[in-house]
Amino acid sequence: MKRFTISIVLITLLFAIVFTYNRAETLAYPIIEGYIKSINMAESRIEVEEYRGNVRAFNIAPGAVLLIDDIPVKLNDFKIGMEIYAEYYGNTLTRLESWSTENPGYIPPGGKVRTGVIKSIDRNQLILRLTTGKEETYFTSPATIALKNGTNVPLTTLYEGDRVRLYFDEKDTDIISRISIEGDSAKLKGLYKGILETQNLMNNTILLKDVEVFQNGAWHELKNILKMEFTLEAPIYYSGQKISPNNLKYFSGKTVYVAVKDFFGKETAEQMVIKSLYESTFSEKIEEINWYASAFELKNKRNIDFNEGTIIVKNNRLVESFALSPGQDAFVVADGRGAKALASVVYIYNQDINNSNMGQYLLYAGKLDMVIDNKLVLTDFFVLNQNEWESFDDEKELYFDNDTFILDLEDMKRITLEEFIAGHYAVDEDSNYGRRQGLRSWYAYAYTDGDRVVAIALKKDMDSLLRQRVTVAAIDRLEDDAFVGKTVILRDARDWSSRNEKWMEKGLPVRMRVEKALLIKDDKMISWDELKPGDDVYCIRDDFECIFLLVK
Repeated sequence: MKRFTISIVLITLLFAIVFTYNRAETLAYPIIEGYIKSINMAESRIEVEEYRGNVRAFNIAPGAVLLIDDIPVKLNDFKIGMEIYAEYYGNTLTRLESWSTENPGYIPPGGKVRTGVIKSIDRNQLILRLTTGKEETYFTSPATIALKNGTNVPLTTLYEGDRVRLYFDEKDTDIISRISIEGDSAKLKGLYKGILETQNLMNNTILLKDVEVFQNGAWHELKNILKMEFTLEAPIYYSGQKISPNNLKYFSGKTVYVAVKDFFGKETAEQMVIKSLYESTFSEKIEEINWYASAFELKNKRNIDFNEGTIIVKNNRLVESFALSPGQDAFVVADGRGAKALASVVYIYNQDINNSNMGQYLLYAGKLDMVIDNKLVLTDFFVLNQNEWESFDDEKELYFDNDTFILDLEDMKRITLEEFIAGHYAVDEDSNYGRRQGLRSWYAYAYTDGDRVVAIALKKDMDSLLRQRVTVAAIDRLEDDAFVGKTVILRDARDWSSRNEKWMEKGLPVRMRVEKALLIKDDKMISWDELKPGDDVYCIRDDFECIFLLVK
């Protein structure tokens, strides 16, 4: 009996070892994903085009697992063009899976996809304009994932005008499971003005003469001659009416305004307006908007009409007219005669820390009163509110964690949570120990997501906030100066004026040192060498010294 029991145990162990070995071997099989390019039923052989474009041929192993929608099938059930997931060994497939689109009651996770441009953002609600022109409303949830250039980013990085791809896990849901943001493809390279000289419809190109670019609040000379591509889908408007690209040749010699993108290194016209009468330009605040009449009134009491053809730029992206709102500062190019004018271009200057009301990021400045566990308290603090420091003679509790970036500006080094809590950054100045040691609490700039500290910079003495100004611009270039250190040179800069309550264009580039600045991008602290030309930034600076820089 004892020998029989031992034999059973040995057989069981041997079976477990074999099963584990086979399972590990199965899990070790490489995989291939892509599309079925061809199927040879007689030879049980298929060709697979990988997503990257490579084509590979495989035999189908006898007894291979063949599934469609997780249902066992035969090889002849697979069709050319189907997307597949497969496991293989050598040049033989051991498992082949695909998914049909014929079952309306089921889709694989992420199987429902919508592609378009974000028309508007209202907290967790997104209105998407599809390529068909139809508009649909979808919602984000705390579980929604956002990806940009393959990297996970906060949902707050979304802008109106961004081109996105939305994925859903259920057919009938309007809750987005994943958002893929198409990098910086939505951003404009520039806003150009020139004389339409010739057109070549066969090559989808136009030629502009005496070209100017909108920079630093004004038109500046760019090139005498510029050849540019355009797509047949790019809207072209004249006197408020959409015209066919085939009729462009009849407008030779006319002035045109062009929103331009960089498409794989080539300048491409994204939208075009042809001047019909006389140009007027205004740099004013929008006071009121009459949506029924499609017109807005500027602070100077000038009324300007707008329509679908008006080039509207906000956050360096093309947006729709619903992005306009009272209180915005704008550069307006109007086309008309006398009191009657139609906006050819509306360039919105306004920017804030948050891209939309989906975000709740704040910047605090104040004296550290307490640092314990994962909590700190600021006293007599300031918060940046609509581009101006607002003071509070109160206390503010904020919370930090292992992912909070803590920067000691005196030693110019990142410190750990333990060093922050144990250090003399917040002390009781009136205690005997504090007086004997001559200790004083430090001051801090804290960039927060709600009450959670994303990054905090610590310093012994408080800066004069009255000397600081808010600047929005684009990075023109980076310089590691041997005398002053790491600097950035900004173009298209605008400073917020509290007295005028508007953004003031700067006619000259702005140079800043960023050696002791909080540099933030995508909800985390970055280093100077991670900045790059073309980045749109929101800055707090004391003249030459940058205090805070947020990459938009």
